[in-house]
Amino acid sequence: MPRSLLLFLVLIPLLAASCYEDNIACLDLDATNYDILADQSCSDCCVYPTFSMDVDRFWADSAFLATDVYPDGAGNEIRVLNFRVYLTELELVAGNELLPTPVNEIEVGVVSGSDTVLTDFNANLVLLNTTGSTTSTVGRLSVGETALTQVQGRLGMAEDFPAIVPSSAPATSPLSTQEGLLNFNDGQGYLTASAQYLLVATNDTVRIDLYNSEPFVLDFPVPEAPERGEDLTLEFAADYREVFGTIDLTEDENTVADGIFEGLKNWLMVTGAR
Repeated sequence: MPRSLLLFLVLIPLLAASCYEDNIACLDLDATNYDILADQSCSDCCVYPTFSMDVDRFWADSAFLATDVYPDGAGNEIRVLNFRVYLTELELVAGNELLPTPVNEIEVGVVSGSDTVLTDFNANLVLLNTTGSTTSTVGRLSVGETALTQVQGRLGMAEDFPAIVPSSAPATSPLSTQEGLLNFNDGQGYLTASAQYLLVATNDTVRIDLYNSEPFVLDFPVPEAPERGEDLTLEFAADYREVFGTIDLTEDENTVADGIFEGLKNWLMVTGAR
């Protein structure tokens, strides 16, 4: 065999070995970019699925429409023009274990003394509305294999919620400045909810703002096994009759606000997942 050919045959494996590079990628089965061909796990490249809420609106057993007239608890005809509610600190429970907090990091301005400091903030929250899209994204998280049993969170903001300046939040964030303002004393706090309804008999439009805050826990009707590495959407039913159809909406503002807040505790229920 010619010496040149022999040398070539010896060099081929060496050249191949020198050109090979380890495939460093995500090896977490719960990530959307899991790479079965990876040789080595990356340190921070994994992207986890989104957790979203899809809320269908009802009045008792019928679909709720903001254009329809409904009776309140005293028989007064009303139209619910808009009802907006903040749900915060949203997390999932699988079996008896609390899953990692969903991550939806945004940069906002937070009031610190006389200054506003730009701060990274995890906005794992949603703002539910009477009109518009029924689906809201909470954040990204690793769900694992255990069946989901509960979703928990808070109606409104906790007392130690940072003093965010709404105008500093991204326009797509629920914390941004909203039409008909859902923040009071700009940079000092947010409402829990705001209800606007029409009293048909008098043609008066009433707005009621709520400031109460309280944790909640919602059970799944049956445990739901998640699809690993797939986006998760929880389905909810919101019964507006629980909020507006059990109280006299012609009462004074404080009485109505208390009644609406009580109704909120039974307003939502989990109906499934997809």
